[in-house]
Amino acid sequence: MRHAKSSWKETGIDDHDRPLNKRGLRDAPRIADAIHDRGWSPDLILVSSSKRTLQTLSGMSHRFDRIPSQIRSEIYHATVHDLLLEIEGTIEESTTMILGHNPGSEMLINNLTGDFIWMPTASAALLIESNGSWEVEGVIRPKEI
Repeated sequence: MRHAKSSWKETGIDDHDRPLNKRGLRDAPRIADAIHDRGWSPDLILVSSSKRTLQTLSGMSHRFDRIPSQIRSEIYHATVHDLLLEIEGTIEESTTMILGHNPGSEMLINNLTGDFIWMPTASAALLIESNGSWEVEGVIRPKEI
């Protein structure tokens, strides 16, 4: 999943510390509802340490507050290799959400599936692994719900 829409209003603020804007604050709970309604709720959430990803997770807490989450600074500005290392240690037969950033989100999906999936802010994609092969099960984008 990609974080919800962030604000660019404050000049001079470090990228890591940018907060969500009004749309981002509105979209986070909506996308959580859509993920839940489709039965995609994760067993574990790995979240970037940036302010906007943590605010996105907070906005989804009404659906995911009982799901374990781990803050991972490695997800901020992560390469595909970095993201693969993050999910490598997760338990098989489980659903792990990586709550991060672009271009990493799109690049990971492309690398695993061979498909280019557009991931605007607050979008989620469910990837299914079977016998070493990955497929896109579905994508949820805020403007489509």
